Amino acid sequence: MKRILIGMILISSLSFVSCKSKTEAVQTPPEYKTRQLDTTTAVVYAEYSAVLQSEAVVEIRPKVSGYLSKIAINEGQWVNKGALLFQIDDADYQQKVNSAKAGMQSARAGRDNALLEVKKLTPLVEKGIISEFELETKKGNLEAAEAALAQAEAAYEDARINLGYTSITAPTSGVLSRIEVRVGSLVGPSGSAPLTTISGDGDVYAYFSFDEKNLAPLRRARYNSGEHNPAGKSNIGLLLADGQEYSHKGKMESASGIIDRTTGSIQLKVVFPNPDNEILSGSSGVVRIPATYPGCITVPQNATYELQDKIMIFVVNQDNSVTRKIITVEGTSGKDYVVSSGLQRGDRIVIEGADKLKDGTVITPKE
Repeated sequence: MKRILIGMILISSLSFVSCKSKTEAVQTPPEYKTRQLDTTTAVVYAEYSAVLQSEAVVEIRPKVSGYLSKIAINEGQWVNKGALLFQIDDADYQQKVNSAKAGMQSARAGRDNALLEVKKLTPLVEKGIISEFELETKKGNLEAAEAALAQAEAAYEDARINLGYTSITAPTSGVLSRIEVRVGSLVGPSGSAPLTTISGDGDVYAYFSFDEKNLAPLRRARYNSGEHNPAGKSNIGLLLADGQEYSHKGKMESASGIIDRTTGSIQLKVVFPNPDNEILSGSSGVVRIPATYPGCITVPQNATYELQDKIMIFVVNQDNSVTRKIITVEGTSGKDYVVSSGLQRGDRIVIEGADKLKDGTVITPKE
């Protein structure tokens, strides 16, 4: 009986070992989707926060002092160039015009009298009836009268100009901002705040700054497939505050040309057309500058993972084992990373499930 029991145990053990060996023999490495890398052309957008300002933002300030007698417009209203905005009480200025006009007329009469005196004495001097000294005295009086007339005319013209300043008109067409005064308010050129502001209907400027370390992508943005992108080409996009892309493209127009050493940044301006007044001055947006990378390598972002501020990816070796590599990313193009170093053409990468792998894991590649 003992011998029979031992025999049954031996048979069971042999059967277990045989089954285990058979299971291990048929087990294959897990499948992972892979891709063999090739070069391509990608467009990377460098994005910068920008402040948008109308080409013609004009502060409306009075040139003369006085009390407002009329406000001819409303806040937020569209006005045309030359339209009346504010009216300052002009009674005092009208009186100054009348007074200056009277002074000018008096000076003209004095000049005319002095001229008559010169004309009257001139033939008498020629005949030797009176001395030439007396004529010269009259001529001096005429010159003084002419100077007084010129001064009176200038005073009259100055009074007329100041009277015209009491009617404040729009220097350009555009949209009015908030009106800071009311009828009866005392206004003047020395006031700290403008009466209102007009945002003109011209182009819109997007002002932004970026770190000097990002100058390389900006320079690259001037090239398209290796060819120089002519200055003034409108190829720069704009994302509005609501996340929508603006329908018109802009162009780089000017730069400060000097890097601010306190911040390590440089200022730039992009000009966007604004024919429908869709963009309001003072709003914000994101400038998107395209940079074309010909002959580059791209990898899906979901094929990578980050470890200690480094971007990692798994490369498949000849024996189907995987090795973790650090890659350097130049930018993003859609859902792909544009890789500047760490990978080369012909490499095979794991594009799915990288977070489950470890160095040396053997896989079954699946294209």
